[in-house]
Amino acid sequence: MHILDAKKAQIESSLNILFAAVSGAIAQSVLCLTRLDFAACDALIKADAMINDQRKMIEQDCLVAIASQQPVAHDLRDIVAAGHIASELERLGDYASDIAATVKRMDGAGLDQLSLDNILVMSRLSQDMLDLVMRSNQNNDAALARQITQLDDRMDALLKQTIDLVLAVMRNKPELVNNGSCVLWIAHYLERCGDRATNIAEQVVFRLENEEADLG
Repeated sequence: MHILDAKKAQIESSLNILFAAVSGAIAQSVLCLTRLDFAACDALIKADAMINDQRKMIEQDCLVAIASQQPVAHDLRDIVAAGHIASELERLGDYASDIAATVKRMDGAGLDQLSLDNILVMSRLSQDMLDLVMRSNQNNDAALARQITQLDDRMDALLKQTIDLVLAVMRNKPELVNNGSCVLWIAHYLERCGDRATNIAEQVVFRLENEEADLG
């Protein structure tokens, strides 16, 4: 195997590890919410450092590949896109950590009234979006990456619906304002997860088609 091909394979393997870690972090963050498990919140926040380290390693490998092998055309796009994807994944990990930190500010009052069903749907959707872009990147499938637009539209609609429902509860029950505000932040973070997944889809299209796509 050519040195450049071997380096690209290493970067791709590291990206797949990062995809899995981030997807797990998002799932765990919502479990922290449904269980109000503050110890799990602390563990998730601490584990974010490993995601950051993985992103740094990928970016360093990308820079080394460019400096040492001087790739051109599609090889260069692959490596540049990998660096951008790693950065987007690291931000997704930050949102999972932010959700855990937000859960720690909650007291459990009235959670059944604060659209937790919508939050669970948004969480599953964010993981579906992440899975879609991971598969599109692994399989070199730009058409699959472009399907993210439909999921992103659904995520935006869920966010609006959740905001409307939670604000209505908060207006009628002031004692739920703290938890309601926390749920609104969690919904925002999940919607941002969807935005970051969309950014990754755009990077997949860029590297495969050499086209700047706007899929959001």
